[in-house]
Amino acid sequence: MPLRDIQEEYLELMLSWRNHPSIRSSMFSQSAIGLQQHQAWFSREAKKDNSAWFLYVDLSGTPTGIVYFTDMDRVANHAFWGFYAAPSAPPGTGTKMGIEALDYFFEVLGFHKLNGEVLESNERSQKFHRKLGFRVEGIFRDHYFGSCGYESVTRFGLKSGEWSANKQEVLLS
Repeated sequence: MPLRDIQEEYLELMLSWRNHPSIRSSMFSQSAIGLQQHQAWFSREAKKDNSAWFLYVDLSGTPTGIVYFTDMDRVANHAFWGFYAAPSAPPGTGTKMGIEALDYFFEVLGFHKLNGEVLESNERSQKFHRKLGFRVEGIFRDHYFGSCGYESVTRFGLKSGEWSANKQEVLLS
């Protein structure tokens, strides 16, 4: 399976990707993270039953990304997601990872809806969400304050049936 539970042995690799300027600049938390801070976070996160973090591994067995689900609400049957490909990942990695993640979320975990929030400045992620079939559900104006000042946040949503209807188109793109 291309999605593997994050194990402690992958924490330093994950942290090196997360702290890379190209990834960090698109995150809601844009400061660099230290190893001890990262290990403490992992220890807390591993105990939660409403989040799941995965290492994405390509066909050759090489780790090439991270995908995660948070705020997993089994009553309302929805959650949020986030992801990032390794800075050195080949083109197309994000799409492959997204397809695997959405299949897992909807088909294996059985959720009804997945939400994503994207910074206004992250045009690449905005385009990616649309490519996967997510719809804009709202814009939170000047909702985030980062290194460039205030910027808006776009909320995206994708329902299970929408993914089923759109998946073939994504596979062909």
